[in-house]
Amino acid sequence: MDIIRPITITDAMLVSSDVTEADYAEFAMGTTYYSGDRCMVATGCEILTLDVAPATEWGPGDLITGQSSGKACRAVEKVTNLTYRVRERTGAFTLGEIVGVTGTAAKLADQGAAHPTITAAADKIHKIYEALPAGLELLTLDVAPTTPWLPNWYITGQTSLQSCTVVEMLSTLTYLVKDRTGAFTLGEIVGVTGTAVLLADQGAASPVFTTPTNVGHYPPDDLLLDTPLWWEEVSATNRWAAFDSKVQSQTSQAASMTYSLTPGLNDSVALLNIEATSISLVVTDPTDGEVYNETINLLSSAAIVDWYTYFFEAFTLKADVVRLAMPLYTAAQLDITISYAGGTAKIGAIIIGKKSYLGVTLYGPDIGITDYSIKSADENGNYSIEERAYSRRISCSLQIANTSVDEVYRLLSLYRATPLVWIVISSYASMIAYGFYKDFSIVMPGPKRSDCSIDIESLT
Repeated sequence: MDIIRPITITDAMLVSSDVTEADYAEFAMGTTYYSGDRCMVATGCEILTLDVAPATEWGPGDLITGQSSGKACRAVEKVTNLTYRVRERTGAFTLGEIVGVTGTAAKLADQGAAHPTITAAADKIHKIYEALPAGLELLTLDVAPTTPWLPNWYITGQTSLQSCTVVEMLSTLTYLVKDRTGAFTLGEIVGVTGTAVLLADQGAASPVFTTPTNVGHYPPDDLLLDTPLWWEEVSATNRWAAFDSKVQSQTSQAASMTYSLTPGLNDSVALLNIEATSISLVVTDPTDGEVYNETINLLSSAAIVDWYTYFFEAFTLKADVVRLAMPLYTAAQLDITISYAGGTAKIGAIIIGKKSYLGVTLYGPDIGITDYSIKSADENGNYSIEERAYSRRISCSLQIANTSVDEVYRLLSLYRATPLVWIVISSYASMIAYGFYKDFSIVMPGPKRSDCSIDIESLT
């Protein structure tokens, strides 16, 4: 048995791909999103650094404009007084210019000769998001409590006795709230009952509850909350679905697709959940040139067992392929081409990493699947089936040299919570799994050889 210890494929490693990344419109801080709307985030956030801070800090969604250059970006989050996460920049700012919110003096700042500066985005997400239904309200006051309210505090109208729960303070006079029990009375005192500094006597036109709009809420930041308020993650973008942790979510493109990568000193690749007729792997080193070139035919005759099936059974396609011990070059480029003549090429996972040998797989491996489909029957016994994902199960035994026991034990302990590619028997696609082990044990019956039993379950 071999394993592949995967690396994370980053933007820096992906030299190019002909798979477009245009699933949905890119998220925009100034756009209002409604329940069910989808967008993608592929560009991430840049860091804008100042040497003079605005008197009033910029808030999420503020349009930051260079007053000389005319270039602009949107504020996402204040990091420090002099640094902000920004996105949607239209061009290069001019050093030494005034930057900020045009027309609002307190949000403008005149920069020194070496600022503002921009640090490139290092958090490109490549995900698709869907806007959640509005389950919040915006509470607006005209008199603020002496001490601001904090998330999860119960705010009660002292006359109406109605209440709501604070989700987030937007300003001293505005709060996102949820779970309102009923209508508050205009002009009443509102706040945390029994604590004077947390109560505020409102004017005749407050408090007011309105439906907030989903605008200026950056999806990746929202998903960091214990309970996301505005967005849910749907999937990776089509280009990057090949590199997420979901084998059954596929990247697809008509006829063929290519990926060019610089994965560094890694010698193995696993291509899983493929729908294609061939795959080409080419490794090219800047100094030595082409050092590896293989085209893998994915047509399989496994279903042809006699003359009848020879004439009437269709050829099948191999779904999983691994290649181990490819040439190791620090700066080499790996070009992967996945082709499906006359069809749509698809792949669920491209996994690159280093190979490790565990031991000899003994006869008697047990393979199967865990199906997450839902099968339910009505009162008349009629079944309805909702097809869902499944995972592979493999139970097997290995024979390992006693001199390797400590290393095998170390590797399995080290990767106990990390998905690996398990190649139980490389000639059988059903015995290749990308996932984790549920249990393993090693028995040393003699002085030279040990037996290791291991149970593996793949990711869906």
